[in-house]
Amino acid sequence: MNHKIFLTACMALLVSATTEVSRADGRDLHSVNGSVSAEPGQSYDSISTVNGSVHVGRGASADIAKTVNGRVALDDEAKVGAATTVNGALDIGEGATVDREASTVNGTIKLAKRARVGGDVTTVSGNVRVDGAEIGGGITTRNGDIELSDGAHVHKDIHIEKKTDGFWDSKRDEPLHVRICGTCVVDGDLRFERPVELTVEPGAKIGKVIGEEVTRR
Repeated sequence: MNHKIFLTACMALLVSATTEVSRADGRDLHSVNGSVSAEPGQSYDSISTVNGSVHVGRGASADIAKTVNGRVALDDEAKVGAATTVNGALDIGEGATVDREASTVNGTIKLAKRARVGGDVTTVSGNVRVDGAEIGGGITTRNGDIELSDGAHVHKDIHIEKKTDGFWDSKRDEPLHVRICGTCVVDGDLRFERPVELTVEPGAKIGKVIGEEVTRR
């Protein structure tokens, strides 16, 4: 082969590889710098990226849906084993299922009606909103408000952790807010290690409230 033609072909392959947004290898869908999206109704082992969002279409499934810098979104009736990100939100649609944990470090977590997480829901710095969904584990945050509405059910504890030295806290001088609706259930305890304003509507079922700086509203 002519050397010029050979070099041109190699350069074309290199450009193609470096500009690729996402690719599927067998049953994996992954990227490095770009978003990935699972087509509705399709099944994968892993859906992942580093810098970009992860979108799981309606009725699609995967064992893992994860990113480092970006949002993870599950459309209605989607199903994954675990949903994780570091810097980004988790949005779990109506009837969607996460078999194990749903976690982020810096981001909000939202569960829509009939969604279910089998394990724990955790975020360090972000709000948690559970709207008519079920959590088989508990909820943990350090710097975020928590709202349960429309018959949400948490099977284990709700835990707001104490601030640690060197941890940047946008609400350092403010109490966090926890609201539990009248049709909501928390089987575990409510453990608060920092100031909290707690609203428990009549009819709600909760465990013990543990914390030295809890204001009931």
